[in-house]
Amino acid sequence: MREAGNGDNSEPGLCEKTSRFQINKALGSFLLFFALAVRGSIFFTATSIGKLTNLCGGAVIGGIGGAMGLKGPRPGPKQLR
Repeated sequence: MREAGNGDNSEPGLCEKTSRFQINKALGSFLLFFALAVRGSIFFTATSIGKLTNLCGGAVIGGIGGAMGLKGPRPGPKQLR
């Protein structure tokens, strides 16, 4: 806990929040790339159930990665000084 009057006007944990959002952006980008690789494997799969599995798996992974990537660049409201 922070003590009052220590002269520090910054919000506690601001650095941790920024770091967390950078990690979300990086992980989201990786998941999007991995989803593209899974979707690309559809063309090399022989069975229809395998193609459907790759399509659904790529869509789920891509959706999660896209959501993380969109959430990543916005760390929150800026503080007024």
